[in-house]
Amino acid sequence: MRICAVRIPCHDLEESSQFYETAIGLTKAFGGIEQGYVGFQLENSQLLVEPQEQGEFECGRYLGFSVEVEDIYLFYSECQKRGVTFTGPPEAQHWGGVMTHAKDCNGNTFSVIQSMG
Repeated sequence: MRICAVRIPCHDLEESSQFYETAIGLTKAFGGIEQGYVGFQLENSQLLVEPQEQGEFECGRYLGFSVEVEDIYLFYSECQKRGVTFTGPPEAQHWGGVMTHAKDCNGNTFSVIQSMG
């Protein structure tokens, strides 16, 4: 098995698509506003932004996934310049990597890591 896609709930599909494209720096790969979802192709899986579903698939939570970047300090700095909010600066972790948490325009939070080994 492998993870195929990560779904992210949103309030406004157009605003969320712009956030992930402009602020995070991903490239839209498939779908669109008219299809009811926007997809981004990551190196090893897909990221889908979709309208939230009350009571089941809601915004404003920790999403439970991590994305790995090559240079977390550069990613953090560049994203902050584009308006991304983080829960704090990147910090060294006991498992040997560095981690921070990014917040999207819907209040969703996800981890950003850099492996050091």
